[in-house]
Amino acid sequence: MLRASGIQWDLRKVDPYESYNQFDWKVQWQKEGDSLARYLVRIGEMRESIKIIQQAVEKIPGGPYENLEV
Repeated sequence: MLRASGIQWDLRKVDPYESYNQFDWKVQWQKEGDSLARYLVRIGEMRESIKIIQQAVEKIPGGPYENLEV
């Protein structure tokens, strides 16, 4: 609700955990504060998630995809 009300705050940007600080992404927000704004924030979050996944896939090192130690 915060980001649908004009507040650009996301814990992943303020206090990055895991590897979020290694990816380029934007906090999605809207200023209107209504249901449409909340919907648009969610759609924007899904698009940013796709960008994060694409960046993560690019960083996967090459090599065998099978665990040969088993």
